[in-house]
Amino acid sequence: MKDVSGIFDHYRMSARAIWNTSFWPDQDFRNWDSIDQFHQIEKLLFQELALAKVAKEWPLQDLFEKTIPFFHVVPSGEHGTPIMIQSPRPGKPTGYWDDPVNLVKPGEGELLFIAYFDWNQMDYIDLRYYRVKIASFDAKSELVGREALIECQSAAVHLVDE
Repeated sequence: MKDVSGIFDHYRMSARAIWNTSFWPDQDFRNWDSIDQFHQIEKLLFQELALAKVAKEWPLQDLFEKTIPFFHVVPSGEHGTPIMIQSPRPGKPTGYWDDPVNLVKPGEGELLFIAYFDWNQMDYIDLRYYRVKIASFDAKSELVGREALIECQSAAVHLVDE
């Protein structure tokens, strides 16, 4: 495994700067069409600043929609890192991040990168969280397949051999 957190941080800072300085300040861009356009820019930026940097390819249409199996998000807190795990409700498979399991330790689970996450897309963004899919979780097999949020400052991103 290779720690590529610096590469991800560079992408994160770049994407956030584009939205916060070029889109959000202009009232004309504060709409869902502009957010959709920005998401296309984010994908191109990620392709060039992250994927190309590690000599990997991933289909553009799948970026931030599907897990990227060679990017693992690894919690950094030895005694547990806060995590918000999606807790589906009948008829509503997404939208609640309130599973009672709220800590994850390094090596306790396998978390695959999907995207960055912010609570409000219509405001300044920080891209504070990694949105991940749980591929494994020790002693909690019911969590496998769910999405989760973990703060970027509390985790590292590792490039793993496929």
